[in-house]
Amino acid sequence: MRRVKHFFNFLLVFSFLASLMNVAVSQEREPQFRSSFWWSPRLMLVGVGNSLTQGTRDAVNNEFNTRNAYLQRVFLKLKQTRLRFKFVQPFLNENEQRINPWAVPTNLAVDGEDIFSVEGYEYGPRVGSAVNYIDDKYLCDRLQPYLFADMQDKVLYPINLLAGQPVSQFEALLWRLNHHSGPAWVIWWVGTNDAALAALGLGGKNPFYLPIPFAWIKDKLKPGVAFLLEYGYANGLLSFSPFTKEAINRNLTQLEDFKRQYNHLLNRLRRELRNEKVDFFILTFPYYTEPGYFMGKEELCYYFGNDFSLGKGRISLLTFICLYALVKSDESYRLPIILRDDTLIMSREERRIIRSHLDDFNDFLKFHSWPSFVHLVDIGSRLNKLFDQGLWVKGQHITRKWSRGGAFCLDGVHPSHTVHAHIANLILQELNRTVMRRWGRRASLWSLESILENDPYFDHDGDGWVAGPDYKASGRTKILFLFKDADGDTGSGSEAGIDTMEPDEIWSLISDALLEEIITIPLLRIKAEEMGLIPVEK
Repeated sequence: MRRVKHFFNFLLVFSFLASLMNVAVSQEREPQFRSSFWWSPRLMLVGVGNSLTQGTRDAVNNEFNTRNAYLQRVFLKLKQTRLRFKFVQPFLNENEQRINPWAVPTNLAVDGEDIFSVEGYEYGPRVGSAVNYIDDKYLCDRLQPYLFADMQDKVLYPINLLAGQPVSQFEALLWRLNHHSGPAWVIWWVGTNDAALAALGLGGKNPFYLPIPFAWIKDKLKPGVAFLLEYGYANGLLSFSPFTKEAINRNLTQLEDFKRQYNHLLNRLRRELRNEKVDFFILTFPYYTEPGYFMGKEELCYYFGNDFSLGKGRISLLTFICLYALVKSDESYRLPIILRDDTLIMSREERRIIRSHLDDFNDFLKFHSWPSFVHLVDIGSRLNKLFDQGLWVKGQHITRKWSRGGAFCLDGVHPSHTVHAHIANLILQELNRTVMRRWGRRASLWSLESILENDPYFDHDGDGWVAGPDYKASGRTKILFLFKDADGDTGSGSEAGIDTMEPDEIWSLISDALLEEIITIPLLRIKAEEMGLIPVEK
C-alpha cells in the first residue's frame, strides 16, 4: 500500500513538472507538432523586445493582437517548412491576463522595455536619479498567477520558478537558451523605447508626461479627475509640457550609455550562454517621430476643416483627441490658443534631435564588429521608407497618416496587420538568406494583399475612418475606439463613433482614461483612494 501511495505521489509530481516544462512545440491552445517529454524539438524561435514584438495594438495586449503580430507570422511560415519548432506565445485574454500561465514562453518581449529595463534596470537619468537601479516592476518575481502585478509577471512566468529566482527579460532569455539542447533563433528588437518617451511625450517618471492642454480642458473633465491632475502637477508628479528640449533630452537614452549597456549585455551573453547553436537577428530602429501618432497642419485641416498655424510642427494623438472633443463641444475657438503652446508641439528641431539619436543608435549597430552568429536586419530603414513614401499593395497605397493611412492601428504607433506582415516578410527573407540554407529549406512569404483584405486598420470604404477590431476596450483603448468607423466601414457614411455621442459622454470617457493613466503613479493612486475615485487596495 505504501508503494502505491509513493507511486501516486510520484505521478502527481511528474505531471506537475511536465505541465510546467511545457514541451509543446507550438503555442498555447494550439498543440501542433508536439514532441514527447523525452525528446527535445530541434529548433526554437525566441523573441526579445518590447511592444512591437509582444504584439501591442491600440494600447492593449491580447491574444488577437499577438496572433496578428510579426513574430507569430514568422513562426507560421517557418512551421510550413515542416521543420520542428518550439515556439510558445504567452497569450493574454481581453483583460490582459495570461490564458495559460504554466506555458513556458519563448516570446519574451514585454511592452515598454528599453535597453536597460530588459535587464531589470531603471535608466537613472530618465527618472531623475544619478544611478541606474534595479526595479521590481521589470522583474518576473511572483510565485502564483493570482499575484501577478505587472506585464513582466504576465509574460515571463513561470521562468522565474524554473530558474529559482526573479528574472528580467534578459535572464529569462539566458535560461531559455541554456535549457534548450538544439539550435535557437533569437529575434532581438530592443532599443526603440530608448527614444520613445521623448518622441511620444507620454509616460516617464518624476514627472510623468501627459501631452494634454490641461488648462483648456480641465473644466470639461470630471471634477475629481481634474483636481487629481492639478494636484499631480502642483507636486511635480505630472507635466503637461512634453515637447521641450529639456524634456526630450531627459527622456532620450544618451548614446554612450546606450552603447555601454548594449556591450554589457553582449559580454553577459559571451560569459553566460552555454548553448553554442544560437543565431541572433538584431533589428535596427525606425524613426519614432514619424508614425501616425503625430499630426501636422494637413491632418488638422482634414479633420477640422480649418487652416491652423502649426508650421512644420506636429501635435500628438492625445492632444488631437482633446482638440477633437472640444470641437464636438462647440468650443473650437479654443484650438488656435492651444496650438500656440510650443510645449505641446514637436518642432522640427526637436524632431531632428530624436531622429539624430536614432541614427546614432543604428550606426552603432551597423558598424559594430559582430560575431558570425549575429545577423543585422535593417528593419529601421525599410520602415522609414514606408513613413516617407508609403507602401503599395496591389494598387492600394498604405501611408503613415493616422486612421486613414492604413499603416498603423488606432494608437498611431503600432503597425497594422498588413505592416506587421511586411515586417515578418523582411525577417523571413533574412532567415532564408542565412540559417534556413543550413537546413535546405526556404520559408514562403506572406501575401500582403490577402492580409490587407481583412485588415481592420485599413479604410476599405475610403471615408477616412477604419472599422477597427471588436475586442473589449478599457482605458486609453476606449478613447481610441471612439474613432472607429461609425457605419462599420460599409461606405454608408463618413463619421467616427465619436460623432454619434454627446459631448458629456466623450469627456466622461476621456476623464476615466486619464484617471487610469495617472493612478499608475503611487502617490496619485493613494490620493485617488483618499478621494474615493478608485477602490482602496487591500
